[in-house]
Amino acid sequence: MTHQSFYRKYRPVVFDEVKGQDHVTRTLRNAIVTGKISHAYLFAGSRGTGKTSVAKLLAKALNCVDGPTADPCGKCESCIAIGAGTSLDVVEMDAASNRGIDDIRDIRDKVAFSPVEGKSKVYILDEAHMLTKEASNAFLKVLEEPPPHVIFVLCTTEAHKVLPTIQSRCQRFEFRRPNADMVLEVLDRVTAEEQLDIEKAGLEAIARAAAGSFRDAIGVLDQLATYCEGEIKLTDVLSLLGTVESELLFEAVDIVAETDPRGALLFINRLSEGGKDFGQFAGELVGHLRNIFLFQRLDEYPAGIINVSADDLSRLKAQARMLTEAQVFRFLELLTGAQAAIKQGDDPRLQLELAFIAMASPAVDRSEKSILYRLDQLERQVAEGGIAGKASPAAAGTDTHGEADTEVETETDEIRESTEPEESKPVIQLSLDRIQRAWSIILSQVKKKKVPLHSLLQEARPVDLDGKTLVIGFAPGAEFHKNQVEKQDNVSVLTGVLRDMTGDDLRVRCTISEGARPAQEKVPSHEEIIAMAKKAFSAEEVEPAPRDGGGSGDNVPPGAAPE
Repeated sequence: MTHQSFYRKYRPVVFDEVKGQDHVTRTLRNAIVTGKISHAYLFAGSRGTGKTSVAKLLAKALNCVDGPTADPCGKCESCIAIGAGTSLDVVEMDAASNRGIDDIRDIRDKVAFSPVEGKSKVYILDEAHMLTKEASNAFLKVLEEPPPHVIFVLCTTEAHKVLPTIQSRCQRFEFRRPNADMVLEVLDRVTAEEQLDIEKAGLEAIARAAAGSFRDAIGVLDQLATYCEGEIKLTDVLSLLGTVESELLFEAVDIVAETDPRGALLFINRLSEGGKDFGQFAGELVGHLRNIFLFQRLDEYPAGIINVSADDLSRLKAQARMLTEAQVFRFLELLTGAQAAIKQGDDPRLQLELAFIAMASPAVDRSEKSILYRLDQLERQVAEGGIAGKASPAAAGTDTHGEADTEVETETDEIRESTEPEESKPVIQLSLDRIQRAWSIILSQVKKKKVPLHSLLQEARPVDLDGKTLVIGFAPGAEFHKNQVEKQDNVSVLTGVLRDMTGDDLRVRCTISEGARPAQEKVPSHEEIIAMAKKAFSAEEVEPAPRDGGGSGDNVPPGAAPE
């Protein structure tokens, strides 16, 4: 006698045994009790979430000897036949292999026949999205107006591929992916029924690896029951799944966080000697870093969003505190890049080594994200007092700028020094002269925040400093510029830049002032222009030819210019 697979043996036999799909089972139970059964249902969801099992439960509920009932007995001939797949009133059709128009025509010809044993005839179409376009169109009419004893249940993992006209004729249910705790609950029930001796950590590893598929999890447990004799240990589970021990993931993060490139290369060598799959390890390390990032960003998170064992939870939180968000982002980008390269056929070990070296040695990574990370680290060290805030003259090097540049830089330093905290340096009192000399620097900061305002202020300059009020003067004729600068949003930008540059909350007042008129360039006269042209072209000035004839102009042909 052949062995019956666990996932078939332990299908739910009543609606209460369906885990994680309460929104579906409750609706179906109420529909059965109130007699409001629809003629067509569309069950959509990822693999192993219970779509076909719920479809069979619906068929049992309708054809049970006590039915229609929300609690089928599971013991009558109809329930047993439906569970075994031998009922003449429940037709299961694989739309992936029976996807043509002839298969749909066969259904259309047979739906008129009454049920043989039960009260309803149920058609279950698995992978309904695989029907051809012609078959789907042929299915529309019978789906819209079937005989009263016929019910269609369409199951699909890709509902977006089902024709919208078919979807509109069905009641649609989305089957949710269960979390690891729900899968673990089902595994506990199966191990108890089968009397399997397996470590709790092994069951948790299976539940996490199943990625929300009951069938995949039960299938792995079935395989382990055959693979192992006696107790099933965690190492057996990891060996069968090909997954990585969590200890290796924690160790990998610790190594790169300590910026230890030598240790990173030796770690990868150990992975190779242990026969680990580099692509799978990179994927699991990405998942581990995702959990760290979630801990950093979420004070409270929904159950199931972070799937780790209770023993690993505290260590995961510790690593989340140890790393910065910038580090986690950089690690994730490097690893996902390595994954992409491995999928394209590059050497897996080399790609993982390159990623680990870049993670452990930011200095060798010339990417923008790495440079930003290093700047962030430098800022943190400065804030913590680990690095002096200003470099010494020797470290700064020799100044190669001109005298004017030196003066501007000096004024900039003086203004910025006024923003330093009082406990480190006394604030330098501002003066109008200092602001005027640094006006170009202030305008450059304005330009970074608002380019139009920068253009308006090109026609202005500081003319007075009255206490905490800086008077901005505009030349006569620049009334438009003055009025635009006086708008509240522009004033806010300007005062904000002044606050950043001076450390003082200065008010701004605009005025028309002769002192703000920019220096006008001298416009050369007509005579000066002629003199410059004669000098540039070595030319001589000649008298124009007379209009009334005579002289040298008499022999010029009509319409021609004199030579």
